[in-house]
Amino acid sequence: MVKLRKGRRAYTPSSTLGIMRFFDTESKAPKVSPELVVAIAIAFILIILVLQVVAL
Repeated sequence: MVKLRKGRRAYTPSSTLGIMRFFDTESKAPKVSPELVVAIAIAFILIILVLQVVAL
């Protein structure tokens, strides 16, 4: 742990401010919920598994 001398202030890294600005910006891309992405991934995996079983 770093001890600061009296009168000195600790500042947050400037990178955190940049990250907050990045997430605050609006984009023109369609909004997709995380649940939908997971559901599509699971459906894709199931389709691949079914196709492998049928091909045997």
